[in-house]
Amino acid sequence: MLSFEYYVKNKDVRRKSIDKKLAKSLVDSSKDRLQFADSIANKKPRYALENAYESIIELTDALLSLKGYKSWSHEANIAFLKKFNEFSLTDIERLDKIRRKRHSSKYYGISFEVTEVKKDVEFLNRIDKKVRKLLEGN
Repeated sequence: MLSFEYYVKNKDVRRKSIDKKLAKSLVDSSKDRLQFADSIANKKPRYALENAYESIIELTDALLSLKGYKSWSHEANIAFLKKFNEFSLTDIERLDKIRRKRHSSKYYGISFEVTEVKKDVEFLNRIDKKVRKLLEGN
């Protein structure tokens, strides 16, 4: 995975004014999206994975907004999380793997087993807690 600075240099991430209102809206939306993902994981695993993943992207967008950035790349969002000690290399790699799974599901109709998706959603719930702690500090 490339560095966050790479994405800034290539204008996939741009500097902007800090926007606390946007950050709060994204945090609220993320919570709803993750709860929805949890509720449908057994019946609609594809949509559960997509929504749980998107909830993490919304949270990282909120964190980026509080740091004065706007991202146009999910890869950049994940690279941004590498800057924080709360996330291990294993966390980052698994999150990127889920990004690729979500992409294959959303754009190529690939399906996944319920048990696999439930494990991914559980992992994303743990990532959610870590990002929310970072947001509390801002």
